[in-house]
Amino acid sequence: MGWYVLVERVKYGEWSLVDKIPVESGEEEALARAEETARTRPPWGSTTSDPCGRLVFRTSPTSWLVELTESSWSKGDKSPTTYTEHLNIRVAELVHVQELVPAEPPKKGRFGR
Repeated sequence: MGWYVLVERVKYGEWSLVDKIPVESGEEEALARAEETARTRPPWGSTTSDPCGRLVFRTSPTSWLVELTESSWSKGDKSPTTYTEHLNIRVAELVHVQELVPAEPPKKGRFGR
């Protein structure tokens, strides 16, 4: 059915799937795309092109853990604030799809409501 690069964001102990990148050319291309994503994806919501700190760990043949750090000054601060974010980058093969069936509107009751 196809290969994907999955990007999971971990923030405050909660994780969410933030991106599903389809890869047309198969598993090898998906692995290359995942490693590139681990090395280059900007922090979530980053609005600047400023470089960030980045540690990339290959945790399995198909997974990477990325630690991103950013530093910024807020007005009145005496020192910069450092923010840390973690991403899991994984290669996965889509093996099943079931389309969502839209919910039916509620049936009217005895009194037409």
